[in-house]
Amino acid sequence: MYLTGQVDKRTLDKYEREAKEKNRETWYLSWALDTNQEERDKGKTVEVGRASFETTRKRFTILDAPGHAGFVPNMISGAVQADIGILVISARRGEFETGFERKGQTSASFYP
Repeated sequence: MYLTGQVDKRTLDKYEREAKEKNRETWYLSWALDTNQEERDKGKTVEVGRASFETTRKRFTILDAPGHAGFVPNMISGAVQADIGILVISARRGEFETGFERKGQTSASFYP
């Protein structure tokens, strides 16, 4: 979003400072779509975030839908608006593996 001009450097710097103050240094980029204070405090997307950008040939809308099991209805309301979807999962050691274990949240997204 920064590269498309939807979020300026000053705003990203502000998010980075605020995240650092809350000991959440790595979360600042997500705050471009997580505008709800609850989302920022908990580090979980609750509402569907939206952002758009255009190229010379296409218009793209990014929908940041919740992935936490408690917010499945919100995720569904975001997902049904999409033509395609990309599932982004944590690559942190332990979190990635846990997601694919029996009844893991990531595997539940693929195998109902």
